[in-house]
Amino acid sequence: MENQEKILQYINDNPGLTQAQITHRLEIPQSTVKYHLLVLGKENKISSEKLFKIHYFPVGINEKLKIKSCIENNYNLKIIFEKCAKEKSLEEIAISCNVSKSMASKRLQILESLGAIKKIKVEKKIKFCKN
Repeated sequence: MENQEKILQYINDNPGLTQAQITHRLEIPQSTVKYHLLVLGKENKISSEKLFKIHYFPVGINEKLKIKSCIENNYNLKIIFEKCAKEKSLEEIAISCNVSKSMASKRLQILESLGAIKKIKVEKKIKFCKN
């Protein structure tokens, strides 16, 4: 199987990965992966979306699966998303996930932009919870 076919098949099977993740998991040189991602994008076989990094998806993937795959493929997003099952403040999330408030804030912004979580005001405090 050619590199381009391997990359396309891998994206179809594992949507939402970044170039670095694809390179690492397929053990194909970074420059080769980059080239084939550009070609596949121009041929409309894949699409990409910049969240905090560029993620690659099969063309026509539904939005819910896109969101789920982005969260599942990023450990920090995943643990922060899981902590939003109950209303929590930025500080509570950072402490419970053992990450800095800055890291938690950036990941919460990404999750909010994906529509996976929402901000709510509870007793003059901003809290986060799943949508």
